[in-house]
Amino acid sequence: MLSAERSRLLKEVGPGTPLGDLMRCYWIPVLLSEQLQAGEAPHAFKILGEQLVAYRSPEGLVGVVDDGCPHRGASMALGRNEPGGLRCIYHGWKCSPDGQLLEAPTHPAEFDLSQLRSGYHPVHEAQGIVWLWLGEGEPPPMRKLAFSDLPDDQVIAVTVKANCSWLQPLETLWDVFHAQILHNQTNRGSRRGGVYFSETGRTMDNGVAYDFPEMHADPTSYGMKYMNVDAAKRTHFRFILPFFDHHALEPGDFADKGLQISVPIDDDHSLLWMVMYNHHAPLKADGFALQSLEGVPDLSDFVGHLGPRTRENRWGQDRDLMEQGESWSGVPDTSLLVRIFLEDLMVIESQGHPDRTKEDIGITDRALVLGRKRVLEAIEAVQRGEPAPAQTDDLSGVEALFEVRPTAA
Repeated sequence: MLSAERSRLLKEVGPGTPLGDLMRCYWIPVLLSEQLQAGEAPHAFKILGEQLVAYRSPEGLVGVVDDGCPHRGASMALGRNEPGGLRCIYHGWKCSPDGQLLEAPTHPAEFDLSQLRSGYHPVHEAQGIVWLWLGEGEPPPMRKLAFSDLPDDQVIAVTVKANCSWLQPLETLWDVFHAQILHNQTNRGSRRGGVYFSETGRTMDNGVAYDFPEMHADPTSYGMKYMNVDAAKRTHFRFILPFFDHHALEPGDFADKGLQISVPIDDDHSLLWMVMYNHHAPLKADGFALQSLEGVPDLSDFVGHLGPRTRENRWGQDRDLMEQGESWSGVPDTSLLVRIFLEDLMVIESQGHPDRTKEDIGITDRALVLGRKRVLEAIEAVQRGEPAPAQTDDLSGVEALFEVRPTAA
């Protein structure tokens, strides 16, 4: 369990908070490229408690500025997306995508516009993802992740907004054992069901069989490595500070791989990412990534087509499906990734604001305990004036691994 103070340290992300300071030391994925169309209306969004506006100029360049115009605070989401940049409709101030203040009609023609703020934030766009720098000063180079050098057709990313703190989805990933129960029926009926479970596990009194794991977790320079060992498989996972987690999707050297990311929108809401990629070839229709997204109409809200999730509607749970034995969780049968995310979101959002002072931590929670500790240690390091861990490291070789044990093959 955690003290109330340390739990609060792991939640508050606004400007000037210790966790917010840590996260502003890294480039942050904020939007899918497809959400910004050249010359179209600006896109308002919030990240780390800051209200921002993104746009793609008619020339195709992406810019991000503070929501409030630096002159008088009118929303730049109302702005005109013109050739060369975004113009505030209130008094005509215009900023280019690279942060230059091009016009300020409120000042004399000879005035040096470089003396004025533009509200600009640096961006980096690659493989269909828009990354944002919210820290102070010049941003560091983008650090390499496992998919950073791959062509666009070997990478796909999807997002969904969640009504929970950023840490709760990561805690669910670190709690590997939950997949044996919450996702039991989903995994058994999926393409990986034949290698996910053994025939020698335990059985609950309702007849559901599962494998009890041996959990390992160790600190690394970039965060944490952890491993689940059970009778069917060894699954190796990697947590990269501050909010990246490599998860094993399937066994096989040529299989698609996955990286989940949990970015705080504010203290109580998160933007969840799933980035899937293949090192060897373009993503294929019968591969894990594209097959898991079959029928998804909107990659920026890839579970939204299944309706709202609220406490009043039990987060979309269908009790009839449960009574008929068609769904353990009450989530309908849909594509694998969508169903797993919906099952996770159902239980995560049902936690509300979890009181970690009252937890009864078990032996399967080793990675969860260490993951929290590693984030707290990183917060403390930055508060001491030390560099953020692995801020510019080459992490291209850090990723997950799914090994089928010989007895289960």
